[in-house]
Amino acid sequence: MPNDSASPGKNPDAALDDASPIEKADVELGARLASERDHPLVKAAGDAGKIGDQAPLYALSGALLIAGIALRSPRVTSSGASMLGALGAADVIKRLTKAVVRRTRPHLFLDDARYEAHAGGSGEKPEQSFPSGHTAGSVAVARALARNFPAAGAAAGVGAVAIGISRVAKGAHWLLDVLGGALIGLAAEALSATLLKSAASAVCRRRPELWGCRAEKRTVGRLMCRVGSVW
Repeated sequence: MPNDSASPGKNPDAALDDASPIEKADVELGARLASERDHPLVKAAGDAGKIGDQAPLYALSGALLIAGIALRSPRVTSSGASMLGALGAADVIKRLTKAVVRRTRPHLFLDDARYEAHAGGSGEKPEQSFPSGHTAGSVAVARALARNFPAAGAAAGVGAVAIGISRVAKGAHWLLDVLGGALIGLAAEALSATLLKSAASAVCRRRPELWGCRAEKRTVGRLMCRVGSVW
């Protein structure tokens, strides 16, 4: 296990005394992958991976929704709304998970030979390694986009994988954090898609006058009813 950057006098192996075999394997692999975290290419990849943060993803999803409404395109509007819903759900689930799981980030292990993982949560960011929020949000958005635009969604999925790898390489997360984030992203998108489809269908079926679904002109309301059919 690479420990060249660990503080003198501290034993990385001792930090894993209470870790399970799966955790030990994850930490050992993560430490190897993050051993070059100061390399310029790794730093550049980490900077590029910031696109997977919540703010850029919310901005991108919102822009797509607005563009869809402006263009009167049900597919684009549906994608923007789906991406926002999936991202919001992933964000909530991620926050709830971090509130009950405490796991120290790789840089604490690499620099200070410190590792903890247990229930209870933590308010300190260095102790909120699980799950990877960047991965959760990126996967959720990619899956939502793929429902109406498969090719674009596939490309976004590749980007989500790259973001996850960059998080491990820069020492921000362990591999299990990234895998956990990916599962959260998929689950959040599925939940959000189901709720959005049910809500849109119910409103347009029961109260069409609220959205102008029977109007002759192409109102935003009619568009939303058509969006409901896309979902």
